[in-house]
Amino acid sequence: MGPAEGVMSVMSAEPARSVSPSGSAESGGAVAAPAGRRERGRERRRNQVYDAAVELIIEKGFDSTTMDDIAQRADVARGTVFNHFPRKSAFLDEWSARRRRRAFGAIYAEHLEDHSVREVLDRYMIELAETSSRTREETVALMGAAVHTTNVLADPPLAAELGSIFARAHTAGRLAEGVDPGLAGRVLAAGYFAALTEWISREPAPFDLRSRLLSLVGIVLDGVLAADGR
Repeated sequence: MGPAEGVMSVMSAEPARSVSPSGSAESGGAVAAPAGRRERGRERRRNQVYDAAVELIIEKGFDSTTMDDIAQRADVARGTVFNHFPRKSAFLDEWSARRRRRAFGAIYAEHLEDHSVREVLDRYMIELAETSSRTREETVALMGAAVHTTNVLADPPLAAELGSIFARAHTAGRLAEGVDPGLAGRVLAAGYFAALTEWISREPAPFDLRSRLLSLVGIVLDGVLAADGR
């Protein structure tokens, strides 16, 4: 193991996947067992419904998009939409989850599993930033909807995932004494949501998201005071 021994084992519970800009799943890093025909068909329909929802939210806005609209755009029965996404906010959850999987997939693809916590977090944030920048219109629509319709800071999965990375570093003795890994994950997640919310708030983008997120990682890992600060 490298300097961040075990830090990436948090990701072994779920095979890492990245997603294409259209939302369809692609392999990334760990390879899942081949799905059967039925599973492939179900995944295909799920992606079809998801893609239709994202298109409509971009076009019409989250509040104006209905499940009937999504069913019509996806050319499936209304019940099929609810089978895959029982509530409209589930599309926002899925959108966020796919981006997190993409970030973890980038770490696997570049074999960073055993690198330092800083390298892991930097690569994770770089992938999130590049995905958001590449799909800005989508990010503005979906993240904007998440901010206005959900409490993004209420136990977000992102905080739990980041907290698990910090927990592995803690187990390896690489966190300062007294640091709560879960709290560190929440602080970094809160900073990410704050940065992304500001980034989507106006056109053109008010700052470079990648640079802002890397600066955020540095603040969390290094602190804000100089060596002789009080």
